[in-house]
Amino acid sequence: MIKEIIKSQEPKDILNEILSFVLVVLITTFIIRFTWNNSLVKHITVLKPINTFADALLLSITISVFRGI
Repeated sequence: MIKEIIKSQEPKDILNEILSFVLVVLITTFIIRFTWNNSLVKHITVLKPINTFADALLLSITISVFRGI
């Protein structure tokens, strides 16, 4: 996703890429929080529930970075 932002030449294209990146991160934040609290915490005893939006957002960004955005 960052590659597309760098390759974009028009300001409109850059804005579209940034907005789509933010949207993807927000959607994955809610999905990660839901699956983390409802699945992973129940089956993996070492994990603790995610209580705040900031924790879920940081986890989502970290996963995106490891995935290669």
